[in-house]
Amino acid sequence: MSTGISTLASQCPALSRTRALASWVGDGRPVTPKGVLRPADVPSVAGALGVEVGEKVRSAADVVTIHRPWVAAEGAGLIEVGVAEAVARPPHDDPAQLWLKGLDAVLRAESADPRRRGAFALCRAVLTALANGPLLDDLVFSVHRLLKGSEDGDAVASSFGGAELFPLDAALDVLTEFGALDGDRKVTPLGQWALDEWAAREPRPVTPELRAAQLLGRLAPLPADEAWHQALRWFEGRRPVDGAAQLLHAAEFASPVERVAAIEVVAGFGDEVLPAWHVALSYRNVRPHAAAMLEMWDEGPGLSGAERRRLVTEYALSARERSGVEEAYHYVRDRGGLDALEPEATALRRELRAFAESVRLTVYQLKITVTGRKPPQWWRLVIPASVTLGVLAEALDADGEEHHFEADGVRYADPFFGLGEDRDEHDVRLSHVLVRPGTSLRFFVGAVEHSVTCEKILDPDPQLSYPRCTSVSKAGESVSARNKRLAAVRIPHPAHPW
Repeated sequence: MSTGISTLASQCPALSRTRALASWVGDGRPVTPKGVLRPADVPSVAGALGVEVGEKVRSAADVVTIHRPWVAAEGAGLIEVGVAEAVARPPHDDPAQLWLKGLDAVLRAESADPRRRGAFALCRAVLTALANGPLLDDLVFSVHRLLKGSEDGDAVASSFGGAELFPLDAALDVLTEFGALDGDRKVTPLGQWALDEWAAREPRPVTPELRAAQLLGRLAPLPADEAWHQALRWFEGRRPVDGAAQLLHAAEFASPVERVAAIEVVAGFGDEVLPAWHVALSYRNVRPHAAAMLEMWDEGPGLSGAERRRLVTEYALSARERSGVEEAYHYVRDRGGLDALEPEATALRRELRAFAESVRLTVYQLKITVTGRKPPQWWRLVIPASVTLGVLAEALDADGEEHHFEADGVRYADPFFGLGEDRDEHDVRLSHVLVRPGTSLRFFVGAVEHSVTCEKILDPDPQLSYPRCTSVSKAGESVSARNKRLAAVRIPHPAHPW
């Protein structure tokens, strides 16, 4: 990155306001249950930012000139929003990276589609069109052409509040506010740098002509559900069993994260590709994965203890590569702790032990309300914050029925029933969805809808078992009856790092 880009980012008014807000937050400012400033503090922060606000403010989130710097500061890591207060954090990035993280956070917040990409897709298309030189009069046509056929093109209409089908003016305003466009709506060096950065992090295109090994390299960094959608392009014109055989053969010579990507894709085809799994039993590195998959279909020789430890190690290495050491830690902990790893995984053990010494495990007190019932039916569930939504579904009595969650506009479901555009509920943890008290999600099982609200974040009690029901409405079943069923949900105790 050039010094010039960093200097331009430092001089950008949007980043200056973001830093000013972080400075105002300082050692701590109280926040509402939704993680925004209290209305009473709006005049004070407005003065610090040099902006004007109306006399009556219902929520700080309604004041764009304050909320955007707030979102940008949190996205850039300049503030950390906790349960009851926000505190400032020292910057850990170059000014240009802080600027880009802030812009990315604002565009995510301005997007209402499940992937949170609508505002980003529109702004990127606007910058691309203007960088190629069309006059503003031709901009609408150029942007529509760029968005045509894009996976995120349909999400544009729901961005920037969803009041307009094509919110071009809103996109121009935010790009100008962040200095990506100048006063004449021309692309600045900072805007061109953002385009280059966005292009660099986009997944490389997947086509049927790729070799299997090349495909694995492109799928490895992606979340499992995104990797599946990309892989389907490669399978065009191939019989699933033939494509599966090619991927499993390439996985034999791949890295652990690439091998896991191959396994997840091939598993998505179900029993249609069982012959490919049988062939893979003759491979050295893929054999444990093939044996585990065939075991699910009541076929094959089963897994030895050493092979099970090999699987845990490979999936932990993949989780660390894709999502970081925290996800690897929770994955290994969910499977019994460090003893579940191969003896040879000494470096991974060391890294996970170091993380365990720094982690604080918590439990959430959730209020589960069955919507539309009279009299009201509700119960309280205390469950570790680190469980996946898949485990939460089990605790919420999904009983193997088709179900899904909705949180912040994103749907999560069990891949057993087919994901479609949903995210995998086993790939996201409760703490990543309900980030503070007051946040909520919806849970649908059959025709019944539940509201799940985080009421409190607590320290676990070593003397209690989790998950546990603590109270119920008069119309619901008893606490003891619920806890009897919850006893079947096996999870590590949150009071112990391992």
